[in-house]
Amino acid sequence: MEKTLGDIYPQELRPTNPYHPMNLIQKNYLSPVKVLMLAALLLCASACNQSDPEIPSQPNEAFWKISSTVSFAEGSSAIIITGTTGTEWSAEITEGKAWCSFSSTDFVNATVKKGTVKDGLNVLYVYYKANTGLEERKANLSFAFAGESPQMFELTQLSKEQVNLPSFKAWAELPAAKENANYQYATHYTSLSNQRIRNYSICFDKTRKAALWVAYPLHNAYLNGSGGRTDAWAFDPIVPFIYQPNCVERSYKGNYDRGHQLPSADRVATNEMNAQTFYMSNMTPQLDRLNQDMWARLETKVRANKCSDTLYVVTGAYFGANVTTTADGAGSTVPIPTNYFKVLLRTKSGTTGKQIKDCSESELISMGVWVEHRSYGNIDPPRSICMSVAEIESKTGFTFFPQVAAAVKQQNNPTQWGIN
Repeated sequence: MEKTLGDIYPQELRPTNPYHPMNLIQKNYLSPVKVLMLAALLLCASACNQSDPEIPSQPNEAFWKISSTVSFAEGSSAIIITGTTGTEWSAEITEGKAWCSFSSTDFVNATVKKGTVKDGLNVLYVYYKANTGLEERKANLSFAFAGESPQMFELTQLSKEQVNLPSFKAWAELPAAKENANYQYATHYTSLSNQRIRNYSICFDKTRKAALWVAYPLHNAYLNGSGGRTDAWAFDPIVPFIYQPNCVERSYKGNYDRGHQLPSADRVATNEMNAQTFYMSNMTPQLDRLNQDMWARLETKVRANKCSDTLYVVTGAYFGANVTTTADGAGSTVPIPTNYFKVLLRTKSGTTGKQIKDCSESELISMGVWVEHRSYGNIDPPRSICMSVAEIESKTGFTFFPQVAAAVKQQNNPTQWGIN
C-alpha cells in the first residue's frame, strides 16, 4: 500500500493572528497610520474598562528562508525567526561542526548562539565550508524558543559532482528517463514534519534554459500547513547557474511572466517547500495573459482533482517549430515555448489505498491538456485543449506514467476532471 503524505505526516497547524498590527499592514487591510490610530483607540478603551478583545501576540516560529539543501560551494543559508518581541531563543549545531558555523570566520567556537526576538526581520545565518568530498553531507541544528520544545533543522550540502537524481522506477509521476547530453535530471527534497520528502523532479534542458517537464505528486499534505507564497526568486542550487535564466531580480522582457511549471499554490504547506517553486529551473517565459488567465484557472482545476490516493502531475514546456526568443531579466537571450502541457493520473475513486502499479486499468483515470502559447482570454479551460496522455507522448517524445497500461493513457474524458 502506498501511504499518502496525509497518512504519514499530520497537517502542520499554526496559530494565526489576523488582528496583529503587522499582519494588518502586510495584508493591506490597514495602513500603518490607521494601525497606530487603532492601537490608540484600544489603549483608550482599555483605560475606560471596555471589554474589547486583547490583540493576540505573534506566534513563535523558525523556518529556512529558501531551502535546507545547498550547493557544494562555500556560502550561507538563513533561518527566519518570527515571534513575540522579547522572546529569547537559542540555537546549537549538533552535527557537522567541522564545516558548519554561526560565524563566517569562526568554525571552531561559533556552534552555539543565543538571541532575543526583536522588532523587524530576525535572521539566524548558518555558514558552511565548501564540500570537497565525493558525497553529500548533513549538519543538524537544534533551535528552541524559551520555554518551548527544540525544533530540529537539517542542512544538506551537495558534493561538487552530485545531483539528486529522481527515483525513476519508484515514483508514479515520473516519465521514463530519456538519454540526452543536454538534459539534467534532478529532484528537489523538502522537510515536512521532520521528514525528508520529495518536492518535485525536473528534466532540465540546458540549451533551452528551461525544464521540459516538471513532475510532482499533489496531495493535501503539500497544501495544508503554515506556509504561503514566498516570492523567493532564486537560482536552482543543483543546476549550473550558466544554464538557468536570470530572472531573480526581474522578469523576462516583454509581456512575459516568470511562469511556474509547478505552481506556487500547489506547495504552501511550508515556506521551504514553496520557496523551491521559485527556482529559475521551474520558470519559463510565459505570456502574461496566458499565465494569469486561462492557465491559472487550469491550475485551479488540477488542484480540485487531488485525492487521498494522491494525484500525479507532469507539467511541461514544448519547443516546436518557429521558436522565437526574448531576454531574461539580465538581458540574455532565451527561447520561448510554443506550447505547454499537463498530464494527470489518479485512481478513479481516490480512496483505494493502493500503489498505482498495483491498480487495475478500471481503477485508474488519466488525461492530458495541450495548450498553445497564446492568450485564450480569461476563461475556464476549454474542452478543445484536452487530449489523451498517449497523444501528448506522441507530440513530445516522452513516455509518461510508465507504470500503467497503454489503455489507461488512451483515455480522454474532460468531464471526469471537471472540464466541461
